[in-house]
Amino acid sequence: MASLQAHNKRLYFSVLAGSGFLFFTALGPGFGFNTESVFGSWHYEVFEVLCHQDPARSFTVSGIHMAVCSRCISIYGLFFIGMLGMPLYARFYNSSLKQEKNWLIAAIILNLADVLSNYFGIWSNTMMTRFLLGSLFGISMVLILTNEFFTLNKSE
Repeated sequence: MASLQAHNKRLYFSVLAGSGFLFFTALGPGFGFNTESVFGSWHYEVFEVLCHQDPARSFTVSGIHMAVCSRCISIYGLFFIGMLGMPLYARFYNSSLKQEKNWLIAAIILNLADVLSNYFGIWSNTMMTRFLLGSLFGISMVLILTNEFFTLNKSE
């Protein structure tokens, strides 16, 4: 019977807590936080270096734009959800680091192609295409980290 071996528990819970903080902060002030001072909200300040924060490319919560664009919210959201589900993934799927790196490289290439194609007018991306490609990147980062936190021990 196989058993799941956890290691680097402190680091796992630190990354989990940090990713949860980033995700809920990225949702912006419309998620039940301070909705009275939207323009001075600290949510936007946290991400001003990481994201262009274009309101035309951001989803809204309670009529207020999120603190990040649709691509970034999907990266943060899927990374956080993936971190929560990481023990289950490690328990039921046994993939190699090489395979996980290939997923990450593919996600980076697809996101880069989407950005460049939109920039040069070849392709006009939408909120959903940015969201889906960002999700692919966020979840591929989790796959890379899985072996850092969990291994499956097969005993006879």
